Amino acid sequence: MVVRYPRLDAIFSDHPAAAARRRTPAPKPTGLDKGGDPDTGLVVNPEHRTVTVDGQQLDLPYLEFELLAHLVGNPLRVHSRRQLMEAVWGRPDTGDTRTIATHIARIRRKLGPGHREAIATVRQIGYKYDPRLTRVG
Repeated sequence: MVVRYPRLDAIFSDHPAAAARRRTPAPKPTGLDKGGDPDTGLVVNPEHRTVTVDGQQLDLPYLEFELLAHLVGNPLRVHSRRQLMEAVWGRPDTGDTRTIATHIARIRRKLGPGHREAIATVRQIGYKYDPRLTRVG
């Protein structure tokens, strides 16, 4: 496994690429107006930054909320790890795909049984949100 660290001078200096990254806001996830499916018991409200599962509100940190909102806002679409890094973190993949896997695992754990299956792993590609995999009742 190769771990690539970003160049420190590109992060902390006035390097043109670093300055452009600081000025460019992270792209907003698309499709957030859908907000999940109340029939499945999962509702994501991006305006109030809340996630409700079976009527109970979850407390998600910023990146976990952004990742879940992006997946739920684009149901059935397969997202590569690189696409998720760019959409949620606002930067391309740095070579460490474990970051995405760790956040997905935490989200699944917090969603609980019956809902964690809705975030499906697509081997060798990435992840997708499939509300049909949610076990209701």
